[in-house]
Parts: sequence; structure tokens; C-alpha cells
Amino acid sequence: MTRERIVDDAQNLFSRGQQALSTGDFHEAVECFSRAIKLRPDISAGYRYRAYSYLELGDRVRALNDLDQAIRLKPDDVQLYADRAAQLLAQKAFDLAIADCTRALELDPGRADLFGLRGRCHTFRGDSTSAFADLAQAIAGDPDNAAGYLLYRGELNLECENFAAAEADASQAIALDAEFAEAYRLRGAVRQLSNDSANAIADFTEAIRLQPKLAIAYLGRAICRFALKDYRAAVADADAAIALSPGILRCHELRGAALQQLGQLDEALAGFNEAVKLAPQAVMPYNYRAGVHYVRRDYAAAIADHMEALKRDPRHAGTFNQLAWLWATCPDPDIRNGERAKECAQRACELNEWSDPGFLDTLAAANAECGEFDAAIQWQEKAIALAGDSPRLGDFESRLELYRDRKPYRAEAGS
Repeated sequence: MTRERIVDDAQNLFSRGQQALSTGDFHEAVECFSRAIKLRPDISAGYRYRAYSYLELGDRVRALNDLDQAIRLKPDDVQLYADRAAQLLAQKAFDLAIADCTRALELDPGRADLFGLRGRCHTFRGDSTSAFADLAQAIAGDPDNAAGYLLYRGELNLECENFAAAEADASQAIALDAEFAEAYRLRGAVRQLSNDSANAIADFTEAIRLQPKLAIAYLGRAICRFALKDYRAAVADADAAIALSPGILRCHELRGAALQQLGQLDEALAGFNEAVKLAPQAVMPYNYRAGVHYVRRDYAAAIADHMEALKRDPRHAGTFNQLAWLWATCPDPDIRNGERAKECAQRACELNEWSDPGFLDTLAAANAECGEFDAAIQWQEKAIALAGDSPRLGDFESRLELYRDRKPYRAEAGS
């Protein structure tokens, strides 16, 4: 076969491959590009487009292999580095993706999108300083796609607890693209964490209108509605989120908590059972389920669930605190155990560095159960000093009066 015939055959196969790729016949595209590569293994384009075909088929490993070969044949092709960097990011090979972005930017410093891609890689690596610098370059240099980069930067600001900056980024993204559902979702999340539940609900609602299958927006709205004690609406939103994405543990936990608040204890228990099945190594489903057992006055089952939680995380301060509270204040005298309560309460305080007024309140109750009222008074006074204007301050003060009267605190049965 003459060289001219080889070139013509390879070109025909390449053209057929591109046609198949454009029409969605990806297996045919792979076949055509593979045959073209056998004829002309020295041409980068065959590997590039076969890589695109493999990506459409979900075969990222073969796609990366083809991109590697394409780059070896054409080491100055900026787009090849960009394509490989995007796939390396998807594979969580962040250092390699950053190296590809950096090489591409050396070849073409004007590719603002590569600053955005590299910024995302820095974000996932935990290098927020480099991420902020790259995302700023992307926002400034690629105005057509600035809304997307603002979203990434807003999410990074939220992760860094820069709430005002995160909200500003989300708002700017919305100003650039009023139909950007994820930007409303992000702003809703910021406002929810800032306790601005009403405005957060408005943002989540708009995100859902624009993207009805955005499960995380339903979850965010459910959290806000729970905070506002609109428990039925919280359950409805949690149900919607679970229908869209059954694997989000927080949806099951929140749904169960809302059902418990509504007094639907059987349904709440079933929900927490589902959460335990979904994430058997997680701590909180056991603690939430323990709360239902407690309300049902099944104190032994509550203790068993808290102990299961501690098996999952022996340093979980909240679990120690809940166990201590149960053993210190339980209305059932056969369950109360002052010494175990005091031991758990001290451990909770140690793990929290003695900074949580609720934990100190529990430690005071444990001391009172042991008859150590002077210590109980001391810890209760410290809890009150730390509580500030907390809604729990009144409860703390009433328990202090009990301890001054040399009386322990007893929780009401099932509360």
C-alpha cells in the first residue's frame, strides 16, 4: 500500500470517527479512530479524539492513556494539557492536574479558564491561598464564564467561614446569571449558616425552581424550616431530597428529627433505623435514635445506642455529654449512675476544652447526682458565665437554685 493510500485511508477513517462522535455513536467512533491510529500512529489527533470518545463511554483510564500519547506527539498543544488536567481533576490527581495547568499557562498565559481549573485543584488540595489567587485571575480574565468561577470562589469562602465574602460572590454570580441555580443554592447555604433562615429559604426555593432535581437545595431548605420549627415542611423537603438522592445521610437524620418533634415517634425511629443502615459507621444516627428511645422511656436502648456511637468515635464529646446527662438526670432510679455520669461529663468537657456551657451544665448535674453540691454549684456558675444570652440560660439558673438547695436535677419522664 502506497503512503498516499495510507494517508487517504487514515483520513477517511478519521472523518468517519468524527461523524460518529458528533452523532453519539461512540463505539463506532472508537473503532474508526483505532483503525486510523493503526495506519497513522504518528498523528496526535487520532489519540485526542479517541480519548474524547472513551470519555463519552465513561472509560477515563483509556482516555487518559490516549491523552498521554497525544501530548507526547504534540507537546506544545495547550488544549491537550487542559483536557488531561480536567480528567486528572476528576480522578483526584490534583498535583498532576496542577502541573498540566501550569505547563499550559506557560505556553499560553491568556488561558484564563486554566487559572480556574488550577484554582479548583488548589481548593481540593487545601491550598486556599493559591486557589484564591487563581480564581481571581479566572474571574478577571474570562468574563463570559465569571459566574462559574465566582461560584467556586464562593464555595471556598464558605469553607473558610468567610461568610460575607461567600455571600458577595454568590450574589455577584446571580447578577451575572439570574438563572444560575447553584449560585442561589450557595447563597442560601451561607444565609442558613448565618441564621438568616427566611432569606435562605427564598434562595433555596429559587434554586429548586430553576433546577427541580437539586437535592441539596431541598436539604438546605429543610434545615431552615426545621430551625423555624416548621417541622411538617421540613419533613416534606427531606422527603423530596431523599427521593432525588437517597444516599444523603443528613436528609434521613433531619427527617427523623422533624418527625420526632411532631410526636411521630414510630416514624422517627424507622427513619433513624434507615440512617443507621445507610451509614453504620457514622456516629450521629445512633445518637439521634437514642433520643427517640429516651422519649419513649426505653432508657436501656438509649444507652446502648450511645455506646454504639462511642464505638464509632471514642472521642465524640457530644456522645459523652448525652450519656452523662442520661445517667445524671434520668427519672428512672435504676438507670441513674452518678459516678459514670461524672466520668462521662468530665471527658466531654476535656474533649471540648471546657468551652461548652451545656457540657458544664451536665457536669454540674452529675456532681449533684453524686451529692457533691459545692462542685455542682461551681460548675453551674461557670456554665451560666459562658452561656451569655443563650435561650438555655433560664434552665441553667433554675438548676443552680436546686443545687444551692442541695437537690439534684431530675428530668421529666420521656422528655
